[in-house]
Amino acid sequence: MLEETDLFRVIIVVSFFIYASKSDWKTRRVKDITWIVLGTLALMVLWVDLLDKNASAISQSILLPIAFVFYDIFWDREEGAKTSVGLIALILYILAFAWILYVSYTLFIGSADWSEEISGPLIAFIMIVLFEILYIFDIIKGGADAKALICLAILFPWYPQLFDNLPIIMPQLEVASTIFVFALSVLFIAALISVTIPLYFLLKNVKSGQRITARSLVGFTIPIDDVKKHFVWLIEWIEDGNLKFSARKPRDSETLEDDLEALQSYGKKDIWVTYKIPFIIPMTAAIIIVLSIGNPLFLLY
Repeated sequence: MLEETDLFRVIIVVSFFIYASKSDWKTRRVKDITWIVLGTLALMVLWVDLLDKNASAISQSILLPIAFVFYDIFWDREEGAKTSVGLIALILYILAFAWILYVSYTLFIGSADWSEEISGPLIAFIMIVLFEILYIFDIIKGGADAKALICLAILFPWYPQLFDNLPIIMPQLEVASTIFVFALSVLFIAALISVTIPLYFLLKNVKSGQRITARSLVGFTIPIDDVKKHFVWLIEWIEDGNLKFSARKPRDSETLEDDLEALQSYGKKDIWVTYKIPFIIPMTAAIIIVLSIGNPLFLLY
């Protein structure tokens, strides 16, 4: 039963991510319904897994905080407890985190045993919170990227094993798979794939005859009239009458019209931009790598 469940996980994750990659490439957007459906399927599969493993009630109860925090991502409301809806959400958050702390406490004092059935859902919850924090602090750039990683955390609380020999590289120590979970492995591999992007920018700038500086690794210049024809962020703009540059925090698309007008008034004809990278695509490649080959870091353990 477990191998069939893992195979189902693989089928749905590859299908959904190929679809999301296509959407991300064409529009640089992935509709929320994609992640809502994938996350719902992930929760259902996780519950089936727990039932099949004869998991305790406390293990299954962790699904409730996971489900609330996951669906809350898509709940559009005012921040804080200014409204009754916001107050209800705050109370639910307090209850969710209080229950996770209680479960962790029972493990700490030994009244509950640390097992695969309890560690999987518990770590999935922690990963959801971690990815939300990374998104809030702009370490994970796109909302779709964060939602995709959160879905992976729920769908793969344990490393899948397919046909007794996949993935090829499996962690030899349980602590390795507990700390470097599937979703983090995918993020790690996707980040490695994305390391080639600065090299692409450098070659592009060399080919165009651009003077090579540190900027050449983070973007390129295009005629100001061509900006709207490409999926790019502005990484230079006018602020308080001065020309500013930052690849760390590109300009928001909502200010594009005003920024272009200000740059034209400043006399700029060619401006620095950087691509809106469709990160779902390297994530999809990373999923296939981790599912088939595994995480190369596990060779160190």
